[in-house]
Amino acid sequence: SVQSRHEWTGTALGAEGRLIFQGLDNRKADRLTGLAIAEIDRLEKVFSLYRPDSQISRLNRDARLEHPSHDLQVVLAIALDVWRRSNGAFNPAIQPLWQVLARHFAVKADRADPDLGQISAALNLCKPDQILLNHDVIMIKPGMALTLNGIAQGYITDQIVALLRRHGLSNTLVQLGETRALPGRSWQVQIAGTERLINLTNGAVATSAGSGTKFSDDGRWHHLIDPESGRSCRDFSSVTVCASSALIADAVSTALAVAGRDSTARIARRFPGARVLVRRATGGFAEFST
Repeated sequence: SVQSRHEWTGTALGAEGRLIFQGLDNRKADRLTGLAIAEIDRLEKVFSLYRPDSQISRLNRDARLEHPSHDLQVVLAIALDVWRRSNGAFNPAIQPLWQVLARHFAVKADRADPDLGQISAALNLCKPDQILLNHDVIMIKPGMALTLNGIAQGYITDQIVALLRRHGLSNTLVQLGETRALPGRSWQVQIAGTERLINLTNGAVATSAGSGTKFSDDGRWHHLIDPESGRSCRDFSSVTVCASSALIADAVSTALAVAGRDSTARIARRFPGARVLVRRATGGFAEFST
């Protein structure tokens, strides 16, 4: 029997996930959902910081990973390219500072600011130029730790889209932390925390906002951390990027949210084809395309 709409909800890298199929019979929708869930699980075993046995967790623990998967090599190489193109705003080695802030505010989210000495020590470990990446091994300095959360959700979204397209799908929306529409119908996607809607057809959209992971109750400290100052950027409430791939939308939205207003246009121009919607901390949107 044909069902006009079939929906799956779950999680991917800790984010809420959703697949919406339009116009498939139930049996095919169930089969493709199963394939998508298996692929998400496979990629979580590469990228998830919540899984102690994932490849990135093992790399962070041992400072060395032999025979890294193709997925990890590709995403880390792109992350390093975005790091260079964003003048360091996108930093896959920011995890030591993230850990300092998480530990500090885990006791009480309204406590005083973290110790500047601890922040400075952590920043000295957030050096992407000290990552060795080649086909056979990835190595980092002892004490370093990587996070690909600002790009891996986009990559997983793109991989699920590629899987579904191989099975001939269109008219499908994939939301796995980031959102991508397969060719076919247009979808209205709401920017998180706002009433603003974006029409999405055969493209991707990602939003980065400090409200996504707040360390302090007052919101001054959150997960979008400037690798230069060690402080959370507060110029924007959120940055939304539309692009052809969810990976690029994810990474660029993160980079722009971290870089702040003085660098937005300059960095965005290095990613041609992106549409950027910046929600100012003072209210209102600014929009520009590259």
